[in-house]
Amino acid sequence: MRKQSVNLRLAATATMVLGSLVAADLAVAQQSALEEVVVTARKREENLQDVGAAVIALGTQELSLRSDKDLQDFASAAPNVIIDDLQQGPGSPAAISIRGIGTTDVEKNFDPTAGVVVDGVFIGVNSGAMVKALDLQSVEILRGPQGTLFGRNSIAGVINITRQRPGSELGGELRAGYGNYNDMQLEGYINIPAGDQLSFKLAGALSNRDGYFHNLTLGKDSGEQDFSSISPSILWRPTENLEFYYRFDRNEQNQDSNTVHNFAQPDQLFCFYYGQCAQSLTTPQSGDRYDVLQNEPGKDAFFNSDLHVFNARWDVAPGYRLEYLFGDFDTDEEVTQDWDGTALTLYHTDRPATYAQSSHELRLTHVTDSPLSYTLGAYYWKSNYRIDLLSFIGFGDAIGFWTCPAPPPGQPHVPCLVAAIPQTVAQHTESYAGFFEGDYQFSDAWTLTLGGRYTKDKKDSGLIDAGMPQLATEGSLDNPFEKEWSEFTPKASLRYRVSPDLMVFGLYSKGFRAGGFSGRPNSYEAASTAYDPETVDNFEVGIKSEWMDHRVRLNASAYLMKYKDKQEEQSVPATQGTGQQTIVFNASTADIKGLEVDLLMLPATGWTVAFTLGLLDSKYTKFTELDTTTPDPTDVVDISYLKLRRAPDLTATITPSYEWPMLDGQMSVLASWHHIDELELTFYNSPQGHNPSQDIVDASINYQRNNTLISLWGLNLTGEDSWSQAYDVGTSRTFPGLWTYTATRPPMTYGLRLTQKF
Repeated sequence: MRKQSVNLRLAATATMVLGSLVAADLAVAQQSALEEVVVTARKREENLQDVGAAVIALGTQELSLRSDKDLQDFASAAPNVIIDDLQQGPGSPAAISIRGIGTTDVEKNFDPTAGVVVDGVFIGVNSGAMVKALDLQSVEILRGPQGTLFGRNSIAGVINITRQRPGSELGGELRAGYGNYNDMQLEGYINIPAGDQLSFKLAGALSNRDGYFHNLTLGKDSGEQDFSSISPSILWRPTENLEFYYRFDRNEQNQDSNTVHNFAQPDQLFCFYYGQCAQSLTTPQSGDRYDVLQNEPGKDAFFNSDLHVFNARWDVAPGYRLEYLFGDFDTDEEVTQDWDGTALTLYHTDRPATYAQSSHELRLTHVTDSPLSYTLGAYYWKSNYRIDLLSFIGFGDAIGFWTCPAPPPGQPHVPCLVAAIPQTVAQHTESYAGFFEGDYQFSDAWTLTLGGRYTKDKKDSGLIDAGMPQLATEGSLDNPFEKEWSEFTPKASLRYRVSPDLMVFGLYSKGFRAGGFSGRPNSYEAASTAYDPETVDNFEVGIKSEWMDHRVRLNASAYLMKYKDKQEEQSVPATQGTGQQTIVFNASTADIKGLEVDLLMLPATGWTVAFTLGLLDSKYTKFTELDTTTPDPTDVVDISYLKLRRAPDLTATITPSYEWPMLDGQMSVLASWHHIDELELTFYNSPQGHNPSQDIVDASINYQRNNTLISLWGLNLTGEDSWSQAYDVGTSRTFPGLWTYTATRPPMTYGLRLTQKF
């Protein structure tokens, strides 16, 4: 029945696409052509239809009509892309999965699998990657490994975000909005030119909204959030061939502590020992996905970040550009979090943390009418991370940490003591890389691309933990564990231009995710044992085409990816500390194959229809773990039957828009239906963390007259209440664990927005 359901949906989708193509062909009204899309997916400006890779691009005009609030809303623009807000503390940590490859943990020792790049600067952690949709020039989503030009930790793909630079004319924009949940937004910018060579720009934003959740324990709403940003920038062109750009972003986010649900089942400790049980496999203990039971007294959490970007471009000679890019990204955060999701104090944490990264990139790009064009460069990266974690646990009596009096007959246990367990982890990373990617056009039709990147990483990890006396000799902050890795990521592509409007390509690319050390160990073995890099080999064929006098653009890719040494993070029981720890090991291999279709059409005057389809078939080919039920430490169990997380079989989006003249202005309507097939969120595919298929509808109605734009918008109009995160704590194959917690996606939101240019 499952396969039949998928096939029926695919047949219906194909019918809609074919019907739209027929409608476009039969349209009798005069049509305009689709605009050329310029992308920087290969760190130089190119026509989207000339790039032999899977790329989706959103431009300034399209972004102005969408209702995107942050990075999460861009997921509907591309196939096989899942972006969730983990809702695990401030900074809105992002869980990004592209083509079934993703990571879900909040700790900064876990490198991302998909790179978020802002003005050329790679954001190296999940916290801070949920970029706000402010002052955007373009958004590009590159699918598949991007190891040659973007390097480490872009194994799944890259989301390339470019903000608007200072303009040459005096002017600006002001946008104000109000929505449900008292969602108030104010943002804008002003350009101030100082002669022909120098321009200044000041951008800023303020927003505030009430929480989406109601806390039944405290009797108040929860999830309130305040955000502010200030972004000055400067652009200086002293000569025609020389340009300097600098931008500074200061973001401050204050919010209530996180909101999670307790989903403990009868075989999990929080349920059978303390009586804190979910109502079913799909209903949390609170009874509703937008009600919570946490007893954290509402201490505000904050996440502050600073981003510096400096870019220098020098056109040395015709066709030769030398470019230097410096980036510095720092975060400071603090939050007290109630993870157990109950009215008891079973597991809370206080998590002050700091993170700092800096990078330098030097590139030489050669593009002329000659057959050879190329980009070569060098890259240096450094990052530092420290967390002074304090864990408050009240379940120690249940696992032998202390003894509590027995409760009255028939009554559940309650914590008799709350222990405060400190742990400090500090990690440092240093990385060097050299890269090259070149095109050689050996005829009018054929172009060969070859490239490669060599990367060398060095990481260290030090701890302060009174429960590990071995740290006195190695593993302390002053004498950390250390390890080095190196990796070469090649790329080869062949493009054939069948006609001016039709190109086919074949591609091989490799990406890797860096190795590292666990950030939440509770044993010396887990702290001292490093995990190695994981790699993906991607084999892809595709087509880029335009039809019907450039009124239809059809791009498609089919791919097979070989996933090796896959890093698997898992929360498992521990005999000391908090009683559980997160370990990472290179445990598995997987095959991922799929098909992606991007279709854009102008079927009739005023109409634009965008359609994306992603088919994904992902499976473990090897996945074993130790069999803890036998005394033989070499016995292993095959668990390759598990499904990869955030890897739905099908994603599809249809986005029609229509515009027409009205009242001396322009009216437009844009709607989006985004379908996500069922998917798993937890390591062991627990039913509590299973998401059934989702259908998300967004829409906006816009009226523009001269420089004034009025928009009525709505997100998640179908009221999907699926999970954005789920985690099984302390679970192993033979032990059901302590409890499972989940977090819910935002509910339906809507509002009115006024934009005024001047």
